[in-house]
Amino acid sequence: MGKPGSLAFAVIMMIASVVWARALPAEQVASDQEKIGSEMIGPAVDCAISMTAKAEPLAMAALTITAGCLPEEQIVLHHSGLMFSHKTDAAGVARMTVPALTTKAIFVATFDNGDGALTMIDVPDADKFQRIALQWQGAKGLQLHAYEDDATHGSDGHLSLHTSPLDPDSTEMEDHFFTQHGIATIPDGFHAEIASFPVIASGKVKVTNLSVEVEITDENCGRTIAGELLNHSADTRSKGQQLTLYLPKCDAVGDLIVMDAILDNSLTSKE
Repeated sequence: MGKPGSLAFAVIMMIASVVWARALPAEQVASDQEKIGSEMIGPAVDCAISMTAKAEPLAMAALTITAGCLPEEQIVLHHSGLMFSHKTDAAGVARMTVPALTTKAIFVATFDNGDGALTMIDVPDADKFQRIALQWQGAKGLQLHAYEDDATHGSDGHLSLHTSPLDPDSTEMEDHFFTQHGIATIPDGFHAEIASFPVIASGKVKVTNLSVEVEITDENCGRTIAGELLNHSADTRSKGQQLTLYLPKCDAVGDLIVMDAILDNSLTSKE
């Protein structure tokens, strides 16, 4: 999953912009220089690209990317190791809502032609959640599942995107929820599922086990799927845990493959 982007890319872009600005005459800097958080990366030529962020309840960030001369173009969104694909609409605008993984959240959007934009926002409530992100490339159907206490698959306490999707109207910090990111129609696009678990007053989380599951289909049978897990909380910042799933041949279509206990006590250590 180690593609260009995320925080390191953002820092490089910021440093490069300062050097570039110092090399230009003052009047050109005033007209062309980027403004981090609301403007493009690099000088304006034919297309001004802007990116803005607004803090939302449940430590979410509402992002808007505007690129009028890049309609229906693919974007890769980067944030603290997370990356997923998106696309502008016919007007060159893309909107998305993303769980903030850090309180000082930096988001970077890159286009296939090398253009991009970045924005930064304070999300103080991000420390009130433990967030586990599963990401992969290609629409291969990986799913993140969590279990409370002694719950089993399909029982009470079994949590997933299907059972616990984000309620867009909710402001209850005590609720866990899952979000899905990426566009299935983009060939070899980047995808992610993010599970958000509130950290209660005692510093605990209720979830005691996580698994990655994938249903065998005609599209993924016999293939090897590479994924990555990210684990972010107030006292944990993951460098990324690589996962590899070797799927059976196509006579197993319809079967479910489960990779259990995938985070080596990172959740139960908070108990």
